[in-house]
Amino acid sequence: MKYTWRITLTLVLLVVNFIIFSQLNLEKYIIQVIVVNLANVCIGWIIGFQLDKYIHSRKEFGLTQKTLLDYAFALESVPIGIGITNDKGQFEYVNKSHQNLYGYSAEELLNMTWRQCYSRDNLRKLETSIPPLLKDGKWKGETIGIRKDGSTFPQEIHLSIIEGTNKVICVVRDISEQQQYLANIKYVAEHDVLTNLPNRRKLLVDLSENKKGSVDTSILYIDLDRFKMVNDTLGHKYGDELLVMVAKRLLSIQNEYGRVYHLGGDEFIVLIQNGHHDYIENMAIELISLFKEPYLIFGKNVMITASIGICRYSEDTTNYDELIKLADTAMLHAKMDGKNTYKFFDNELKIRLERESIIEHALRKAIANHEFFIHYQPKWNLVDSSLVGFEALIRWKNPSLGMVSPAEFIPIAEDTGLITDIGNWIIDHVLCQMSKWRSKGLPLVKVSVNVSQRQFKDNKLVSYIEKCLGDHRIDAELLEIEITESLIADFNLIIPQLHALRDRGVGISIDDFGTGYSSLNFINDLPIDTLKIDQSFIRGLVDNEKNSLLVKAIIDIGNTLNLTIVAEGIETEEQLTKLVELNCTLGQGYLLGKPLGVLEVESSYLNRASSSF
Repeated sequence: MKYTWRITLTLVLLVVNFIIFSQLNLEKYIIQVIVVNLANVCIGWIIGFQLDKYIHSRKEFGLTQKTLLDYAFALESVPIGIGITNDKGQFEYVNKSHQNLYGYSAEELLNMTWRQCYSRDNLRKLETSIPPLLKDGKWKGETIGIRKDGSTFPQEIHLSIIEGTNKVICVVRDISEQQQYLANIKYVAEHDVLTNLPNRRKLLVDLSENKKGSVDTSILYIDLDRFKMVNDTLGHKYGDELLVMVAKRLLSIQNEYGRVYHLGGDEFIVLIQNGHHDYIENMAIELISLFKEPYLIFGKNVMITASIGICRYSEDTTNYDELIKLADTAMLHAKMDGKNTYKFFDNELKIRLERESIIEHALRKAIANHEFFIHYQPKWNLVDSSLVGFEALIRWKNPSLGMVSPAEFIPIAEDTGLITDIGNWIIDHVLCQMSKWRSKGLPLVKVSVNVSQRQFKDNKLVSYIEKCLGDHRIDAELLEIEITESLIADFNLIIPQLHALRDRGVGISIDDFGTGYSSLNFINDLPIDTLKIDQSFIRGLVDNEKNSLLVKAIIDIGNTLNLTIVAEGIETEEQLTKLVELNCTLGQGYLLGKPLGVLEVESSYLNRASSSF
């Protein structure tokens, strides 16, 4: 408020007094003149103050009225519903957005209470907000509103009591789009992009919900057998399409008790609620049968099988990460049992795992403690009975465990990566032994050693073999490495190294031929010298005509490709006779000679002028 009128009136009165007093010549009444002037100043100031106050209030009123109009316009324009209720809950004011949210006109809402905008269930929830609202003067929450047409929408509400009154300001925001956006983000986070199945994150959420509800839970951990072969031979396009088709088949058996998840890669899970043992086992059998029919992918029939591990939460474990891990372990043992089958994680498997853990621990010290040794099984020419070589077979005797079968410790060594050091030890030890035989003047024959896929991984195998051959001064032609058909899956990694070894004179043999999925094209492209027929075919050679035909086919293939054929596992004279009839020239087995230690090999074979079986 300014001093305009106060100053103006005071100056006017002083000027008037000055004129009057100067005309009347009142110098002798100077004191009275001063008093009168002071009185006029006070009168002018008081009257001016009232005028200033009046004018200022008129301006303030105009500004306030404009501000209120601006506020009213703003309230009507905001996209958020705003309402004011009285002490009875009846609306006294609603803005345009509030009307639009609920679908009522302003007149209708002003004749309603806020309770009429919610269902009974949501009303109960909102009524719980009254005590904290009265206590704190404000409340915030989410609920569901009902429109005039009966439709509902999610909303966020802010309630505030107007100070000094019982009136409440209600600020309401429709959060439908926000919730849909969050739901979309959650869906993407909890589902696999390729198969659109729930993923591991969603599995853990659902497992947690089961725990809250005390639901007995079991999981079936499914892993496709030899899926990598599909990717490597047909391409990732086929592999991805296969996963999509597998997901669809799995969904075909999904029901209220079981739900399908895609953990990633070629791993799936079926979560079963409240299923007894027989039900779960039947589900596993049904899952295995789903893979019997081939998958038609881009015009090609693709066959695939699956191995399944099963674990029950209530029996076997106490947390869900462990549940998944144990089911995974059971699945891996199903693969070890031959694939295309299922296995429960039970007490027997638990004991087996405990032993595997002990074996793993002991394996880590076995080389340093000199616990490994080599036995040599002779290979013979089946036509003239002459010795043509040996296969080096590792043996392990541990002070605590005693003799441990290679069938038991080799898979553990593979899984832990210890097989690389063990495999390298075998190569060095065998070549060292051959050097010792030479120094004794004993004849040297070709010795084959088994090489693991792991030994090829770091691309150091070729240089290591070269070093060992040089250190022990052994001709490369006297060494042969045996690989399994499964190694061919890593074609791009393995083949260049095989070529390098063969170029240096090292022999290459495919072990257990016929048990894998090698195509004739692959065999023709491989730098190999020898095919070894798996003993499972030899075992049924005499009594099973189909086996006999398969063996003959393998021999014919080998002869056509100019490869040496070796029959493994010859145990009877009948098998030997049949193999000779089928033109198989080389063989080994217990009938012809068991694996023997170094001294026995020297006395039984190398020290003799001529060796024959």
